[in-house]
Amino acid sequence: MEDTLTYIAHSVNSNGILQTMNEHCSGVGKIMRGFALDKSFADLYEFCGIIHDMGKYSDDFQRYIAGDNIKTKHSIYGALYASENKHIELSLPVFGHHAGLPNSPEMRLQLKAEFTCEKEKYNCICKRWLSDIGNQFCLPNNENFLGLSNVLMQELFVRMLYSSLVDADSLDTERHFDTEKFKTRTSPSFDAQLLLNRLQQTLDSFKANSENSGINQLRNNVRKYAESKASMSQGFFSLTLPTGLGKTICSINWALHHAQCHDNIKRIIIVLPFISIIDQTAEVLKNIFDDDNCCYVLEHHSNVNYLENENEDKYDSKLLATENWDYPIIVTTNVQFFESLFSNKRSSCRKLHNIQDSIIIFDEIQTLPLGITEPTLTMLENLQQVCRCSMLFCTATQPDFESRDGFSGIKHIESLVENPLLIFEQTRRVTYHPINDYKEIAISELSDMVAKNHQSSLVVFNTKKKARLFFEEMKDCSQYRLFHLSTSMCPAHRKKVIKEIRNALLLGEYIVVSSTQLIEAGVDMDFPIVYRELAPLESIIQSAGRCNREGKMRDENGSEKKGVVYLFSLTESGQPSRQYRSWSEFANLLYKGNEEKLYTHDFYSYYYRELISNFANTDKLSITNDRKKLLYQTVAEKYKIIDDKTQSIFIFNYNEESLELYNCIKNREFLTRQERQLVSQYSVQVYDKFLKENKSFVNIEKCSILVWYGSYSEDFGLPFIQDFSTIII
Repeated sequence: MEDTLTYIAHSVNSNGILQTMNEHCSGVGKIMRGFALDKSFADLYEFCGIIHDMGKYSDDFQRYIAGDNIKTKHSIYGALYASENKHIELSLPVFGHHAGLPNSPEMRLQLKAEFTCEKEKYNCICKRWLSDIGNQFCLPNNENFLGLSNVLMQELFVRMLYSSLVDADSLDTERHFDTEKFKTRTSPSFDAQLLLNRLQQTLDSFKANSENSGINQLRNNVRKYAESKASMSQGFFSLTLPTGLGKTICSINWALHHAQCHDNIKRIIIVLPFISIIDQTAEVLKNIFDDDNCCYVLEHHSNVNYLENENEDKYDSKLLATENWDYPIIVTTNVQFFESLFSNKRSSCRKLHNIQDSIIIFDEIQTLPLGITEPTLTMLENLQQVCRCSMLFCTATQPDFESRDGFSGIKHIESLVENPLLIFEQTRRVTYHPINDYKEIAISELSDMVAKNHQSSLVVFNTKKKARLFFEEMKDCSQYRLFHLSTSMCPAHRKKVIKEIRNALLLGEYIVVSSTQLIEAGVDMDFPIVYRELAPLESIIQSAGRCNREGKMRDENGSEKKGVVYLFSLTESGQPSRQYRSWSEFANLLYKGNEEKLYTHDFYSYYYRELISNFANTDKLSITNDRKKLLYQTVAEKYKIIDDKTQSIFIFNYNEESLELYNCIKNREFLTRQERQLVSQYSVQVYDKFLKENKSFVNIEKCSILVWYGSYSEDFGLPFIQDFSTIII
């Protein structure tokens, strides 16, 4: 093939136009230049785009693009060029821009083998690239990259460069093949003052409709103090407040004022552990910031389905924004945020470069698994240093994340709460009482106690089995309306029951809710009495947050009255894990006989430090060490927020909607992402043991979805393994 020929990057689009290599590589380079961390890296970013498809100058690829049915590879040659010129920060993203970021040692071996076997081909590719586009650019120096303080910061820089390449490559390719889709990618700009004005309107409405002036005044004081610290330099902050003091409003108010003080801020990202919290938080934020003319809040999690929100448009700009997070306010999950940050996959990493220059709010941060705490905090430190982010940890149970002997955490975290001791004292809404001095009681005894209280109660257990057994014990108690909540129920079912519980509480009905831990964080319910099985400390305190949540309880004289939290241990065996049992017993050891400790604002931090000292390996998989070795694939395989080896099973006959969905997809070989999101609303996560014990009631459809054909209870959801003999199809 002569060097005077035009080299093609992509085949013809709907208008019959080919995209040349010069057009594509220049286009990707220009987009990447706009993504650069700062101006000093702009040339490096652009050059990465220029060389990413060098391998397409080969005869093999040009024949392939012309229609020949031959196998070809192209990513390796740009990576080889970067490696030969001692630019490891370029070779890694280019090598992995289709298959994923590799382990550096394995990539080096492949590059060496390719150079040895295909030197003539490589030289020919370089000559064509240089003649077509390369002579327009000089290889930039990488002094700024090498000048990053340590190898972990360099490792993160490669992730950001990779993310920029993946997004820029996707956008330029989309611009060629689907101009309509490319033009649909529009989002409102981040305007802190406009958003603050809308927030103020909501705060003014709170004042006008205030029913509890005392608590609202305290919320206002807390918010104003946090706001007074908004001008501080970017870094790490904490907002440790008891349940019910408005952490969501307080945190977003601080973030918007902080953004006003730092011109680089482009967006706010809110990271939450559970879908139930996301639903509530997103609804609050949308009510504040969105209107018919403009939407500022983007949800990105398995429960949201933007297909339903489309009108007549072919593409939904919000759906497209979930690919790269080019939006002012993002609401997402721990799994989506953290696992993407440690991922090596193209689709997961595409959004990462849009984390730079952002404010990240982590709600209920105590849910971060201890075994990956240190690598997570180290990554966040790197993110703050390299990408100019500010991060806020919000919770009523704040872990001690600061560095100390034997623990590599955050160097400094600035508190946004003035005198938290006083605030926790002023908002004490419950008293804690042990049942039978923490000695074991039977579930039947517990049900008798609950029945005799003649008040609505929430009872929280450590396992689904115990929650169900208690529900069965209470069935004959006609004075109460009974509810059950557990992960044996699909999300659509749980959401329906939670709505029914809230309505019943509003109507003043006597109810008893038997629940697992899923109700502990972010589910806004208010009970006069809560019963909690002994558990790790965060679970006890979070469960107590569902008791007298609004502080509205009064005695017969109209005086303030506290809710009651009863702590109990059961004769029925079974805990989620040995670790869970150990941590529960350790927590009980710390507060037993001195339950006053459970009210203090810093008791959880003390418990967290002691837990780490006595029990936990906070980097049990040596993830940080693998990061230092640039083992991107290995790190991605190791880092998991949820380590359960479960599979999703579709409850096709839960209701009319799920049945209609099943009939729509059952004969399909492939499902769209939107269809999979819909399926997830009617799915339950199960272990392999469940599938093996009940394989005759499970079928794999053409689209690889597991479908459940057994019974499904309106009370409990999926049955337990010991119930299989009673299953009816």
